[in-house]
Amino acid sequence: MLPTTEEAPPDTTGPGTEVLAPEPSRWARVVPAVIAVVALCALAGVLGFVVGSGRPPGRDSVDVGFLLDMSVHHEQATAMANLELINGQSEDVKVFAREILRDQSYEIGLMQFQLGDWGYTREEAGPDAMAWMGMPVPLADMPGLATEAQLDLLRAARGRDADRLFLELMIPHHEGGIHMASYAVEHASDADVRQLAGRIQHNQRLEIQELRYTQGRLGFV
Repeated sequence: MLPTTEEAPPDTTGPGTEVLAPEPSRWARVVPAVIAVVALCALAGVLGFVVGSGRPPGRDSVDVGFLLDMSVHHEQATAMANLELINGQSEDVKVFAREILRDQSYEIGLMQFQLGDWGYTREEAGPDAMAWMGMPVPLADMPGLATEAQLDLLRAARGRDADRLFLELMIPHHEGGIHMASYAVEHASDADVRQLAGRIQHNQRLEIQELRYTQGRLGFV
């Protein structure tokens, strides 16, 4: 049984005793008022959300431009990481490739989800990039992207050559990503976009230090 706050009074009714309607309890009077206040607060919150949410950012905004361009940038990084895992030799370098593949695939998912929520698709990324930074370039010329000739070399490389070339290409790739992420941290309107850009900026700075250290330790510089 659920505990009660009061014991029921003894039944004192008997023949000839007038039965009075019980007086409503304090909670019976208070609860409807509380429900009404909560309902009004909820309604006010919904109206505030509808009025204050506004429209999704435009295609030429920093938020959308960053997510579209960084998705393309990340896609190339994951492709290079896959090539290292297939053709590389050094387990130390493969550890970096696995981390890049895991982290950047996850971030691609976050970016695609947010773009979809705003009504955009990955296909809207090209053929130009970085207009949202005030410096439009062809999509393939984004800072840090490997050229097709460099990718062909990476596809053909094996063993230590694959390790060396992967590190050599990934460092400027990260530097280009940091360049775009830093701008988004400062200029994006959406708090989640700024947070993601900050994550990318922070992680890739750390990874550059580790990649350079590994270059030296393996004798590639």
